[in-house]
Amino acid sequence: MASKNICFLLPAVLSILALSPAEAFVLKQGQEYSGTDPARLLSEYVQIPSVSGSEKEAGEFLEAFCRENGLYTRVFTDREDSYNFAASLYPLDQNKPNIIFLTHIDVVPPGDEDGWTYPPFSGKIADGMVWGRGAIDNKAMGVMQVLAILEYTALARETDLPYNVSLLAVSGEETGGDMGARIIAYEFLEELNPVVVFGEGGAGISGLLPSLPDMVVFGIEVEQKRRMFLEITSGATTSGHGSIPRKRYATREVVSASNALIEAIPAISVSPSVSESMYRLSYYERGIIKRAMKNIDFLAPLFGRFIREDPIVASMVTNTMALTSLSSAEGAYNQIPADARAVFDCRLLPATCEDEFLEEIKRIVSPWEVNINVLSSSPPAPVSPQGMFYHALEESLFSVFGEIEVIPFLFVAINDNRFFRRRGIPSYGLLPAIMPEELMESIHYFDERFPVESLNKGIEVYVNLIYNILNNKE
Repeated sequence: MASKNICFLLPAVLSILALSPAEAFVLKQGQEYSGTDPARLLSEYVQIPSVSGSEKEAGEFLEAFCRENGLYTRVFTDREDSYNFAASLYPLDQNKPNIIFLTHIDVVPPGDEDGWTYPPFSGKIADGMVWGRGAIDNKAMGVMQVLAILEYTALARETDLPYNVSLLAVSGEETGGDMGARIIAYEFLEELNPVVVFGEGGAGISGLLPSLPDMVVFGIEVEQKRRMFLEITSGATTSGHGSIPRKRYATREVVSASNALIEAIPAISVSPSVSESMYRLSYYERGIIKRAMKNIDFLAPLFGRFIREDPIVASMVTNTMALTSLSSAEGAYNQIPADARAVFDCRLLPATCEDEFLEEIKRIVSPWEVNINVLSSSPPAPVSPQGMFYHALEESLFSVFGEIEVIPFLFVAINDNRFFRRRGIPSYGLLPAIMPEELMESIHYFDERFPVESLNKGIEVYVNLIYNILNNKE
């Protein structure tokens, strides 16, 4: 492909100006990309099934590719369900400050193969797409990242760059990160020596602006909600025969309490990053919409009914609760169960106090004979600042995609970035691609696929990102 901003070597002008490599990095641009075919590499990577718990084969494939193409690799853990490695411009034992490109090897199960146009692990290249489970989440990003790093191998051999650049490929992201990113962040952080992490999170989408529905907005994830799994149980004592139901029995208590939580109206709370995003986007709007977006901190509660009707917007400004499991003791159809259970997936805004959230839950369900128990919860992580690394990524997006908008983004789910934020490492989430709705809907569903053209542009973004950081004057 022809890349407008692919960079390779230090020009001779540095020696003329007597600038050491540590003082300035002006790289050549505009050269023809002649490396590995990104689509073929992604296809081969997708063809290796790597459902969470079985990442090793795919991880070994990617590690071997990196090593054979001149990167220094370090395998941190070497297990079937926990294969984690780094591939770097310089050996990690040089202890250079490290720019980390984070990707995860694991994918979710493909589901019924009959639902796929092509088999889920075929890696079929057709209609300008690479098809298969993991093509978007998260193998395309890993391919973009490693091919971008490889563009700097020659430069790294010829000069002493101020940063190392590493691909960090981890296991288990889809199941909570305990077998991957958590291990790296808490056992190998000193060896990795990261100064910034660029992982998954946002993407480029259109349709956000009523006045400019075709305008593409890239959201760079700088913070994310916290996850809490909550269970409601009841063992309300009652007679066992279904023909004479009493006022209280376990299934009725759990269902009634669950319904009260589902119907509860959550309070609206606007985080600083959401406020800033809306303020920036208000530039493109007019009238009452412009005013509402510009002053969302104050006006959001007044438009609460409309905000809560949009699931995406509501998830960014409220704590959400989704009923994900409802069960009771097995028995005959005419037998009232002795106990019942409901499980909720709760997503809490970063500023939410967990104890206060639980107290509100208990208040709502107090009319019923139920118990509340937290199954698991994730601790908060700080917001990553919009400093030099954020702006380097922002500038890269503008240079590749042109007339777009870039905003900070609150990720309403969780990903591996949080582990590094908790260790004080600024982390930014972005898949550098424009994602139409039909592609977004294929993530974790049938016919997951990624455009070949988007692979090429994503490589350009990462190449420019490295270039921008190396040439930063701050």
